[in-house]
Amino acid sequence: MDKLEAMQRFVLVAQFGSFTKAADALGLPKSSISSAVQGLEKSLGTRLFHRSTRSITLTQDGETYLPQCQTLLAELDAVGSQFRRNPDDVRGVLRVDMPSRFATTVVIPHLADFIENYPNIRLKISSADYRVDPIKEGIDCVIRVGELEDSSLIARPLTQYRSLNCVSPNYAEKFGIPQTLAELSNHKLIEYSHTLGNLDAQFEYMEDGKVKQESMPSNLAVNGTDAYLDACLSGLGIAQIPTIGVENLIEEGLLIMVLPQYEAEPMPVSLLYPSRQQPPKRLIVFMDWLQSIMIKSHKG
Repeated sequence: MDKLEAMQRFVLVAQFGSFTKAADALGLPKSSISSAVQGLEKSLGTRLFHRSTRSITLTQDGETYLPQCQTLLAELDAVGSQFRRNPDDVRGVLRVDMPSRFATTVVIPHLADFIENYPNIRLKISSADYRVDPIKEGIDCVIRVGELEDSSLIARPLTQYRSLNCVSPNYAEKFGIPQTLAELSNHKLIEYSHTLGNLDAQFEYMEDGKVKQESMPSNLAVNGTDAYLDACLSGLGIAQIPTIGVENLIEEGLLIMVLPQYEAEPMPVSLLYPSRQQPPKRLIVFMDWLQSIMIKSHKG
């Protein structure tokens, strides 16, 4: 068997964590996947998986070999795809991770247009609101809202979102609306944090071009964008929410803006992908399409 084909099968097994699921994805018998991986292990002189009756996991050598395989296969795919000019020739699976609110308010409503233009691209979108490792999990690109952590990923800036301070009408009726920063001590802040740590809740705002924070009482912290918005709609406190997806709620009277003179620092929106000399064509066209709809949404 061709070594590159064996590497492709190894990568699929690693991503699915199952020989059976990898076989199903390729429409092949499980034995052919197992034989391919065994042949690869024999040629490398090392085991790539720990096998048991219940599960398979990568060995230390397998964890080292996986990202190398993914990079090599992606570069080979890119060499061929860079010459494809017809949208019908741009094909393959594209795995994208993004925040759930971004998926439902920005990407999904426009996705029919992308699929119509690139019918041979099969999109797989994850939006679990936790920080995935793109290389380890086989993700082609991730969309992040907020400041980026240091990483080996290539970042492509898309836009910036204002953050609006919001409460629900029932919260305003019960607790009133703060008019000054000093009044925040009498209100509750809904915390949003990926780590759900033990730090005090902080209301962030810009003043004289600098980011400042005001400590606030809080009864609730969440790490998901949908939960954050729902908590605010349910009257559980003040939330600082990116404009996308909440402007219509404000217009409909479902949310009320508070302290508009104390907005948080604008939140950058970025697309990140693993470092490669030439990304595959399907990733390039997706990035360009996403950039275009972000520009249109701001003009609108």
